Amino acid sequence: MTLNKTFLIACTAILLNGCNQDEPSTLSTAVEPPKTDVELLNKQEWDDNRVYVTKDNYILMKEANGTIPGIVKPCFVVNSAKEWPREDLSNADSYDLPRVDFRWDNGEFTNASSDEKAIYEARDKIWSIKTDGTDLRLVTDFLDVVPPRPHNRAVTVKMMRRSPNNRYLAWSNNVEKVIFDLETQESIVLGADRGHSQFLWAEDSSYLYFEDRAKYWKYEIATGKTTQMDDDFHFSEVGVIYGGRRYVVSDYGIVVFNESNNKRLYSIGLSTAEEDKLAVKNISLSYDRKYFLKSRSISPDGKYAWGESAQYRYFINTETRDVKLEKKDPKKKSQYRFFDVLGLNADYVRSASAGSARQYQLTIDKKLFTQTQHWGQICSGHSATLSWLYNGFANHGAFIKEDK
Repeated sequence: MTLNKTFLIACTAILLNGCNQDEPSTLSTAVEPPKTDVELLNKQEWDDNRVYVTKDNYILMKEANGTIPGIVKPCFVVNSAKEWPREDLSNADSYDLPRVDFRWDNGEFTNASSDEKAIYEARDKIWSIKTDGTDLRLVTDFLDVVPPRPHNRAVTVKMMRRSPNNRYLAWSNNVEKVIFDLETQESIVLGADRGHSQFLWAEDSSYLYFEDRAKYWKYEIATGKTTQMDDDFHFSEVGVIYGGRRYVVSDYGIVVFNESNNKRLYSIGLSTAEEDKLAVKNISLSYDRKYFLKSRSISPDGKYAWGESAQYRYFINTETRDVKLEKKDPKKKSQYRFFDVLGLNADYVRSASAGSARQYQLTIDKKLFTQTQHWGQICSGHSATLSWLYNGFANHGAFIKEDK
């Protein structure tokens, strides 16, 4: 048994049983109990050095690619999601680093002969993991909202946004818009419209803005009251409320509002004044290709934002209002690629993919590549995507511990 495997078995025990357990005060003279199925599986020598977490789920240890050689990361194989440990708000060890939520259909494709379990495993579920690639947790399989139906792989998660206090997860699929309470394990269905979904949490997690039926609404956690917002209220699917300000990463730039009175404070555009005049009459294809942000992200405090159009990548400091850009060129090394998940102070970034994690520590001037790590994070199922950062202020925003 290798050192890595021994260490991983210890980590697996922590994952299942929690940390900081009290040690027995006296030595026990009882007969050693028979070994569990998991212990027996882990006594075997596997060609891939797998370590079982439950009898159907295991972890592989693989070396990451990057600037620091010898970094080994876990890759998770989950064949039975109901046996996998759930995210637990009372476990402080889970929150010593930033985390990301993501969607993952951990099973294989189903067909007409598939049984109920296979259909369940192949459905989308929402998971979370630390930014260093450890502590995978199941957040919700939302069976209370969308019961299992034959061939229900169509339950596709479209978006998820975690509250700043980590307790609530707002998520949507093709129809439902839902708040899941990790503490009570209960769900609140906010709407069931097939239209576009957007969520934005209050800084203190006391309310949530969401979009339903092409209108904006405010849901108050304490009272359950839902209020339709005025037509002059704006937010977007990428934004944050921090320090009393609402940062909105819109299709063509950044708009900042005073959250208490909805007053527009300032905006940061990407185009020239002359181009904007022409765009008022007609948004041309060339204008869209340069400025329409098809991918976007924002740091936990709203200080930095990023966007990618068909032709350019933009990196914006919302305090100084400085906009840096690069033209996309496959023949040149990019300085602003893979910023889909933007850490505190833009010290770290990572890609939106959760199946294969691609993570970078930026230079002082906020460019790639001080330190890079790329590793396979998910080793079963079909796809894992839509990574979104939460608990972003932990560890001073750094995605890894300095001693690891």
